[in-house]
Amino acid sequence: MRFLVSVHQRIVTAFAIAAGAVLTAMTLALIVNVAFRAMGHGGLYGMVDAIELGLMAATFLAAPWVLRRNGHVAVDIVLTTLPETGRRRLTVAMMLFGAVMSAVLSWSSITALITAVERGSMVRGILVFPEWVPLMAPSIAGVLLAAEFIAKAMAQPRIERMQTGL
Repeated sequence: MRFLVSVHQRIVTAFAIAAGAVLTAMTLALIVNVAFRAMGHGGLYGMVDAIELGLMAATFLAAPWVLRRNGHVAVDIVLTTLPETGRRRLTVAMMLFGAVMSAVLSWSSITALITAVERGSMVRGILVFPEWVPLMAPSIAGVLLAAEFIAKAMAQPRIERMQTGL
């Protein structure tokens, strides 16, 4: 079991690094695009399509890592009013709900991906690419998110008071 946890953590970390690389590449491409336009040249071909794909990929690739680090937005108004046992139960219930929703996301993405591969569907914009390409990130991220939610539900949930700065 420890081996699987270690592999999962490495994959999640690798995908977070990949998401950072995608965001960095998009930032650099945007700078180059602005510079080209300022010099009177046309913009980079397919820039908008590439940024759309990059934003989606980076979001899904980074999501499991963000969840693992509790970097997501949490509204804990209800949790802070509950006794400790109620907090634990609600936290576990929410983690299990998150796991189910992540599994549904992954299942629907994988189903759409398989259909796109079977049909040979293409996305036709400025860039033309197979339709299954953008479906890879949510398919994989859904599985990783479900595993992360399950791990959080199985761990002894500890509700930490968030520092709001107020």
